[in-house]
Amino acid sequence: MNLPALLKNRIGTDVRLAMVLLFAAIAIVGITPFAIARALQGEWLAAVLDTVVLAVIAGNAAYAWRTGNSALAGKLNAVVVSLACAALAGALGPAGLFWTYTIILANYMLAPRSLATVCGGVLLAAGLLLAPFPSTLAMAAFGVSALLVMLYAFIFASLTEVQRKLLEGLATRDPLTGVANRRGMEIDLAEALRGHLGRGEPATLAVLDLDHFKAVNDTHGHDTGDRVILGFVERVQSVLRKRDRLYRLGGEEFVLLLPGTDHSGARAALEKIRDEVQAAPLADNVRVTTSIGAAVLEAEDDWPCWLARADAALYRAKAAGRDCVSFDSTLGGPGERRLRLVQGHPLPWPGGPA
Repeated sequence: MNLPALLKNRIGTDVRLAMVLLFAAIAIVGITPFAIARALQGEWLAAVLDTVVLAVIAGNAAYAWRTGNSALAGKLNAVVVSLACAALAGALGPAGLFWTYTIILANYMLAPRSLATVCGGVLLAAGLLLAPFPSTLAMAAFGVSALLVMLYAFIFASLTEVQRKLLEGLATRDPLTGVANRRGMEIDLAEALRGHLGRGEPATLAVLDLDHFKAVNDTHGHDTGDRVILGFVERVQSVLRKRDRLYRLGGEEFVLLLPGTDHSGARAALEKIRDEVQAAPLADNVRVTTSIGAAVLEAEDDWPCWLARADAALYRAKAAGRDCVSFDSTLGGPGERRLRLVQGHPLPWPGGPA
């Protein structure tokens, strides 16, 4: 994947990463000329502060890109830039206060509202205490205007967060079951891949399919089928950890992400799920079983290949008689395995093995 495509993919699935990178680009373009000009004029304290801020912002952008931890990078940016802006108020006087309004707004885009509000309070207090104002009226004008900017930014950030969560829920949730859909899965799988590459964290992906579900719909009707689906989701979620994620891809096909779980841990968890599903009727006295295919994340995987390996394992579980757990075979090198999966087991979504 070339750099423009990689950049588009990363920022398209991580809004906070996009904000960290955009903030870094704007800060570098906007602050660098001031750092150079202040150094040439002998304002060394301000020039050093500008340089430190640029280094921290660039370092945080690189950290967020490498690890995927854009939330921490945003928090660090807010704290460091706010402290530097407060120091500029003391070093430059009223001339250093012009950055206050920009930083207050940027903090609400980079960090949680609580932290952004604290940083805004620090900026406001530093400006009032450190900058030598020509009059009390000028001090009051700065204090009130900065406070209003912080209030408006807080309100806007709150409304934006509510709208974001609403839209995210509509875009990433299955309307019948309430679990995440394929879009939500893609976002989480991208994060799991970043965690594996950056921190070496294991993860297992499983594809779950209700055996002979078409017969349930044909015999008992689609309303009963929907209740069976809901019962299945409830049964699976009852044995999952908080960090585990279940996704519905359509019909009776589900995907389960087990972060921080290697082969042995995944085997135990998936066998427990299989036992729970077949232990009692899911709805309307209808019993079903589930076949499960799983694959442990490997260094050479992208998420489609990872999902394809789990899907291929599901085919083997079906071929073995259903109601069982099958793991991806690791015979052959990565290239050979990828070719075999693409040619022999294309992804059949929506719809899958019966």
